[in-house]
Amino acid sequence: MGTSVKIIVGVDEAGRGPVLGPLVMVAIAMKEGELKKLEWLGVKDSKQLSSEVREELFERIHEVVHDFRIEVIEPDAIDLSLREPGTNLNWLEAETCARMVSELDPDTIIIDCPSPNIKAYTDFISSRLSKAVREKAQLIIEHKADVNYIVASAASIVAKVIRD
Repeated sequence: MGTSVKIIVGVDEAGRGPVLGPLVMVAIAMKEGELKKLEWLGVKDSKQLSSEVREELFERIHEVVHDFRIEVIEPDAIDLSLREPGTNLNWLEAETCARMVSELDPDTIIIDCPSPNIKAYTDFISSRLSKAVREKAQLIIEHKADVNYIVASAASIVAKVIRD
């Protein structure tokens, strides 16, 4: 019997503020044992890197990831969804995040939280994950996850390059 491979997913976005363009959300799945590859590449939060370095890392990240999902939400779609009662940009982002993550079937999910209320955001995402993922995955939602977790840093780089 072999040991099972754990899949870690990191999620981040670029482009909050639809006036400036689309919101790009990225979920990157890595095999737990391969997270070191991101360190070797020099991955860190996209805001700490020049655009040239981000572009270079963008190509190299794609070579080492297990799987990924990208969602580009155009300003018109953001505006339309925000007209729904009880909806805001955080909930739209959470809904998108839960859908992407559920497709990747992770063991651990790490999300950079845009909301000031981490508990409410966590509860909202958890309620929208597929049942299988909700039952098995550890959910880590924090402010600055894109700084503190390398897989979320990789997602931040990919999102920023696509957005720019």
